[in-house]
Amino acid sequence: MPNITRYEHDLLTYATDSLQSVPGLRLIGTAKEKAGVLSFVLDGHRTEDVGAALNRQGIAVRAGHHCAQPILRRFGVESTVRPSLAFYNTCEEIDALVAALWNLKLGHTSL
Repeated sequence: MPNITRYEHDLLTYATDSLQSVPGLRLIGTAKEKAGVLSFVLDGHRTEDVGAALNRQGIAVRAGHHCAQPILRRFGVESTVRPSLAFYNTCEEIDALVAALWNLKLGHTSL
């Protein structure tokens, strides 16, 4: 279990750093000690459209309010895109997510 915990934390750190390279992407909830779940919004794109576009590329995320409307409103948003990381995920999968988001921002992938 300690190895899994360390690996998932390393994935979370890698994903956080990688996602921050995408222009217009805002991470929601960045507590230091958190689970391997990331939530974000992408300027100029509806979260459900981002989720659908990622899904078409084989990238599984959730998009919506995640039954957390009060805290989302505290962050000034109504919904987010939420990839969840676990011990079976890889850095290569995170790279694919980031590349897909870059393509969305650059208009290379239609929503």
